[in-house]
Amino acid sequence: MNSNVLKNEDITEKIIAFNLCQSYHANITKTSLYDCTRGYWNVSLENAQQCEYAFSIYKSTIKEVYKIEKWLPSEEIRRETFPNEQNESGKYGFEGKIAKKEIRDRYLEKSVENICKKGFRFKYLPIHDKNNDEVIEETKKIEKEVEPLNIDEESKKAIVNVRVNQGKFRDLLLKRYNNKCCLCDVKNKNFLIASHIKPWAKSKSKEKADIDNGFLLCPNHDRLFDKGYITFEDDGTIIISGKLEKDDMISLNVDSKMHIEQLTKGNKEYLKFHRKKVFDS
Repeated sequence: MNSNVLKNEDITEKIIAFNLCQSYHANITKTSLYDCTRGYWNVSLENAQQCEYAFSIYKSTIKEVYKIEKWLPSEEIRRETFPNEQNESGKYGFEGKIAKKEIRDRYLEKSVENICKKGFRFKYLPIHDKNNDEVIEETKKIEKEVEPLNIDEESKKAIVNVRVNQGKFRDLLLKRYNNKCCLCDVKNKNFLIASHIKPWAKSKSKEKADIDNGFLLCPNHDRLFDKGYITFEDDGTIIISGKLEKDDMISLNVDSKMHIEQLTKGNKEYLKFHRKKVFDS
């Protein structure tokens, strides 16, 4: 198969693809291409907010890749190359910037002909489930190996956590959060932990393997999250337990201004469990 034609398994980020149809032309400027891609679109805001990147598509070929920063109603969007346009109520557009080089190099000028039907307006391109299948098999294998050990449950959990942080689940979280703690600036991969939102012991096999059931955290924040001293609102804002002393907050790098950006719908569902069953207010 032509290497320029993307397959489902080539999609490693959550993407929304926009078909520019008649809006695109050979001499289009960067500003005009951005304006054409960003909106307005009759998208589901909830679904769109789960997407990390946007593709500009013309004749099934990716002409640009944008990192989405936020979505806005059409009434709040001002497109530079469409100064006299009429706002279309009920539609949305995004604000963003051209994606980093490694992302653009992976997708630019590639064809989506095997992924998107001709004439589509827009399409959500989620991460392919093959990765999830591999993680499910891996987690089952780990549990099977650990179960017969004549040790207490806490020790079994510790062994499982080590194995998870050597495997596919962690690899996916490293990719999602660009090799950085999703709450602070720790970037050394040796210190980054694949932390489950809904605890491992309470999760079903698919939940244990679900990337949306994970945050990439440094050791301090992983421990605080695991023990219920911190959790998060649906907008990513941190919630701090009243049982965490102020001196400890300073030492452990925790403050009320912290937040996690762009939570997915899945993150929010798992956080409901964490707030109710794990967080110690």
